[in-house]
Amino acid sequence: MNDKTIYRGYQRCSLIDYSDGNKAFEITICVKPRRAVFISSERNKTLIQEISQLQDEGYWGVYVYCIMPDHLHLIVNPGHMGLDTAVKRLKGRYSVLWRNFGDKQSLWQPGFFDHCIRSAESFKDKCTYVLQNPVRAGLVKNASEYPWLGSLARR
Repeated sequence: MNDKTIYRGYQRCSLIDYSDGNKAFEITICVKPRRAVFISSERNKTLIQEISQLQDEGYWGVYVYCIMPDHLHLIVNPGHMGLDTAVKRLKGRYSVLWRNFGDKQSLWQPGFFDHCIRSAESFKDKCTYVLQNPVRAGLVKNASEYPWLGSLARR
Protein backbone atom coordinates (compact mmCIF):
# COMPACT_ATOMS: atom_id res chain seq x y z
CA MET A 1 0.00 0.00 0.00
CA ASN A 2 1.35 3.42 -0.86
CA ASP A 3 0.61 6.81 0.66
CA LYS A 4 -1.68 7.74 -2.23
CA THR A 5 -4.20 4.97 -1.54
CA ILE A 6 -7.68 6.43 -1.23
CA TYR A 7 -10.38 4.48 0.54
CA ARG A 8 -13.86 4.86 -0.83
CA GLY A 9 -17.08 3.52 0.52
CA TYR A 10 -17.87 1.86 3.77
CA GLN A 11 -15.17 0.12 5.80
CA ARG A 12 -16.21 -2.75 8.08
CA CYS A 13 -15.11 -2.76 11.70
CA SER A 14 -12.58 -5.55 12.16
CA LEU A 15 -13.43 -5.82 15.88
CA ILE A 16 -16.96 -7.15 15.29
CA ASP A 17 -17.69 -10.82 14.64
CA TYR A 18 -20.24 -10.68 11.82
CA SER A 19 -21.11 -14.35 12.31
CA ASP A 20 -21.98 -14.05 16.02
CA GLY A 21 -25.58 -15.24 16.24
CA ASN A 22 -25.93 -13.53 19.62
CA LYS A 23 -25.61 -10.08 18.06
CA ALA A 24 -28.23 -8.16 16.11
CA PHE A 25 -27.44 -5.92 13.16
CA GLU A 26 -29.39 -3.28 11.32
CA ILE A 27 -28.49 -3.51 7.65
CA THR A 28 -29.44 -1.37 4.68
CA ILE A 29 -29.11 -2.63 1.11
CA CYS A 30 -29.50 0.00 -1.60
CA VAL A 31 -30.58 -0.14 -5.22
CA LYS A 32 -28.18 1.23 -7.81
CA PRO A 33 -28.46 4.21 -8.45
CA ARG A 34 -31.18 4.59 -5.79
CA ARG A 35 -33.96 4.24 -8.35
CA ALA A 36 -37.44 3.24 -7.20
CA VAL A 37 -37.75 -0.40 -8.23
CA PHE A 38 -39.58 -2.00 -5.32
CA ILE A 39 -43.01 -0.71 -6.31
CA SER A 40 -44.48 -3.93 -7.69
CA SER A 41 -46.37 -6.33 -5.44
CA GLU A 42 -45.00 -9.31 -7.35
CA ARG A 43 -41.37 -8.19 -7.00
CA ASN A 44 -41.77 -7.27 -3.34
CA LYS A 45 -43.46 -10.58 -2.48
CA THR A 46 -40.63 -12.40 -4.24
CA LEU A 47 -38.04 -10.42 -2.26
CA ILE A 48 -39.77 -11.28 1.03
CA GLN A 49 -39.84 -14.95 -0.01
CA GLU A 50 -36.08 -14.86 -0.66
CA ILE A 51 -35.40 -13.19 2.71
CA SER A 52 -37.54 -15.85 4.40
CA GLN A 53 -35.89 -18.69 2.46
CA LEU A 54 -32.46 -17.54 3.63
CA GLN A 55 -33.77 -17.58 7.18
CA ASP A 56 -35.08 -21.14 6.67
CA GLU A 57 -31.61 -22.12 5.42
CA GLY A 58 -29.93 -20.69 8.52
CA TYR A 59 -28.26 -17.67 6.94
CA TRP A 60 -29.90 -15.30 9.42
CA GLY A 61 -32.80 -14.68 11.73
CA VAL A 62 -34.91 -11.73 10.63
CA TYR A 63 -36.44 -9.65 13.39
CA VAL A 64 -37.74 -6.83 11.18
CA TYR A 65 -37.72 -5.98 7.48
CA CYS A 66 -38.92 -2.99 5.47
CA ILE A 67 -38.83 -2.77 1.69
CA MET A 68 -38.67 0.85 0.56
CA PRO A 69 -38.89 1.82 -3.13
CA ASP A 70 -35.10 2.18 -3.48
CA HIS A 71 -33.63 0.26 -0.55
CA LEU A 72 -34.20 -2.49 1.97
CA HIS A 73 -33.84 -2.42 5.77
CA LEU A 74 -33.34 -5.56 7.83
CA ILE A 75 -32.66 -6.18 11.49
CA VAL A 76 -31.11 -9.61 11.73
CA ASN A 77 -28.93 -11.87 13.75
CA PRO A 78 -26.43 -13.59 11.48
CA GLY A 79 -26.28 -17.33 11.03
CA HIS A 80 -23.09 -19.34 11.21
CA MET A 81 -22.09 -18.32 7.67
CA GLY A 82 -21.92 -14.63 8.55
CA LEU A 83 -23.66 -11.46 7.53
CA ASP A 84 -21.58 -10.86 4.39
CA THR A 85 -22.45 -14.28 3.02
CA ALA A 86 -26.15 -13.85 3.78
CA VAL A 87 -26.34 -10.48 2.03
CA LYS A 88 -24.35 -11.74 -0.97
CA ARG A 89 -26.67 -14.73 -1.23
CA LEU A 90 -29.79 -12.51 -1.07
CA LYS A 91 -28.44 -10.12 -3.69
CA GLY A 92 -27.35 -12.93 -5.98
CA ARG A 93 -30.57 -14.91 -5.80
CA TYR A 94 -32.80 -11.89 -6.17
CA SER A 95 -30.71 -10.56 -9.07
CA VAL A 96 -31.45 -13.76 -11.01
CA LEU A 97 -35.17 -13.33 -10.33
CA TRP A 98 -34.88 -9.63 -11.19
CA ARG A 99 -33.57 -10.51 -14.65
CA ASN A 100 -36.44 -12.99 -15.03
CA PHE A 101 -38.82 -10.07 -14.44
CA GLY A 102 -37.31 -8.62 -17.63
CA ASP A 103 -35.04 -5.92 -16.20
CA LYS A 104 -31.48 -6.24 -17.49
CA GLN A 105 -30.09 -3.24 -15.61
CA SER A 106 -27.84 -3.97 -12.64
CA LEU A 107 -29.89 -3.86 -9.45
CA TRP A 108 -27.76 -3.47 -6.32
CA GLN A 109 -25.17 -1.00 -5.12
CA PRO A 110 -21.98 -2.78 -4.05
CA GLY A 111 -21.85 -3.82 -0.40
CA PHE A 112 -24.29 -2.78 2.28
CA PHE A 113 -24.43 -0.63 5.38
CA ASP A 114 -24.57 -2.20 8.81
CA HIS A 115 -24.79 -1.19 12.43
CA CYS A 116 -24.15 -3.55 15.33
CA ILE A 117 -26.94 -3.24 17.89
CA ARG A 118 -25.39 -3.43 21.33
CA SER A 119 -28.27 -3.04 23.81
CA ALA A 120 -31.96 -3.83 24.26
CA GLU A 121 -32.76 -0.12 24.17
CA SER A 122 -30.86 0.34 20.93
CA PHE A 123 -32.61 -2.73 19.49
CA LYS A 124 -36.01 -1.21 20.25
CA ASP A 125 -34.96 2.16 18.78
CA LYS A 126 -33.64 0.56 15.59
CA CYS A 127 -36.79 -1.55 15.14
CA THR A 128 -38.92 1.57 15.55
CA TYR A 129 -36.73 3.45 13.08
CA VAL A 130 -37.06 0.71 10.45
CA LEU A 131 -40.81 0.27 10.92
CA GLN A 132 -41.44 4.03 10.78
CA ASN A 133 -39.37 4.54 7.62
CA PRO A 134 -42.38 4.53 5.24
CA VAL A 135 -44.09 7.16 7.43
CA ARG A 136 -41.01 9.42 7.45
CA ALA A 137 -40.75 9.03 3.67
CA GLY A 138 -44.38 10.16 3.27
CA LEU A 139 -45.52 6.87 1.73
CA VAL A 140 -48.20 6.28 4.39
CA LYS A 141 -49.61 8.10 7.41
CA ASN A 142 -49.34 5.07 9.68
CA ALA A 143 -46.81 2.23 9.47
CA SER A 144 -49.60 -0.35 9.77
CA GLU A 145 -50.84 0.80 6.33
CA TYR A 146 -47.57 -0.14 4.61
CA PRO A 147 -47.66 -3.67 3.15
CA TRP A 148 -43.90 -4.20 2.78
CA LEU A 149 -42.73 -4.35 6.36
CA GLY A 150 -42.97 -6.97 9.02
CA SER A 151 -41.15 -9.56 11.07
CA LEU A 152 -40.02 -13.09 10.37
CA ALA A 153 -39.01 -13.71 13.99
CA ARG A 154 -39.91 -17.12 15.29
CA ARG A 155 -41.13 -17.53 18.81
